[in-house]
Order: sequence, then structure tokens, then C-alpha cells
Amino acid sequence: MAETVEAQRVTPVRGLLWTVVLLLLASAGLLWGSSTLQWFSETDPAAALRASQDRPTGADQVPALVPLALLSLAGIAGAVATASWPRRLFGGLLALVGGGSVGLWFVGALDSVGTTAGAQTVVGPLLGLAGLTLLGVAGLVLLFGGGRMPAMGARYATGSNAKAADPDREVWDALDSGRDPTVTARKEP
Repeated sequence: MAETVEAQRVTPVRGLLWTVVLLLLASAGLLWGSSTLQWFSETDPAAALRASQDRPTGADQVPALVPLALLSLAGIAGAVATASWPRRLFGGLLALVGGGSVGLWFVGALDSVGTTAGAQTVVGPLLGLAGLTLLGVAGLVLLFGGGRMPAMGARYATGSNAKAADPDREVWDALDSGRDPTVTARKEP
């Protein structure tokens, strides 16, 4: 039973890596979408006419939306390219940025609502908040599940685990050492 528990720890879970990639991709899309939407609308018709010519977007209200979207995209490359403790460290960084930004989001949103004359639309800020939340969740998954995710180049790893994982490799190892793999596979009576 101890061997099966140890084998489960070593076996990478591909679905976990795909989950992180999809979370980061969705985060980038939501943050970018939030940056392109108009966050505030005027209730006065004359002011609405002036605002339609100027139309401040979410990126005008919160300039960090586009860089955070780019960080989410870069997070995909970081999650796929790293392994072991660097992946966990990277996940902690993403969780810290996502969680910290959500906290600052509420402070900034309350401040901008108080200083803006128009009525706030709900869609843009909620998209941004959802994007930051997904960024933080992806970071937490990387932080706590990074050791169970497959790593790039794992098939080229050396050692006993790599040889045991690939049964065809035993045949090639036998040929490389000068032994006939078909003779060792037959049992002598």
C-alpha cells in the first residue's frame, strides 16, 4: 500500500496543468475585456453627449488592467515552463498579485465611485474583479499543486523513475548494453 501512495505522488496530473492554463487564459480575457468597456455612464443627456465623444474606458479608470492581462498570459508560459519549487514560487507570486489586486480593487473602486459624477456600470468592474480572482486562484493551484503537474522535458529525465515509466525503454537499454531483449524475456524451463 505504501508503494501505491508513493506512485501516486510521483505520477503527474495533466488535468491540473490544463486547469491552470485555462484559468490564466480566462483571466487575461476578462481583464482585457474589462479594460475596453466603458465603466461610467452619464445620467444627464447633455453630459452623456459630451461623454460619448470622450468615452473613458476601464483602462482609463484603472491603468493596471492591461499589464495584469499580460501578466496572466505570461503566467501561462511560466506555468508550463517551470517545474517543482520554481513553479510553486511562481504560483505564490501570481496568488499574491491576484489577491493583492482584489484588495486594492475595492479601495480604488470606492474612491472612483465617490469622485465620478456619472452612474457606474456594473459589467466592466465585475469583469475585472473576476479576472483578478481567476488570476489568484490559478496562482493558488500552482502553489499547492505545482509538484503534481508534469514538467517540460520530463520524458528526457534520467534515473530509475524515468526507466520504470517507459517499458519500451527496457528493450532499448538491453540493445544498448549488447544483450538480446528477446532472450531475457523468455523463461528457460
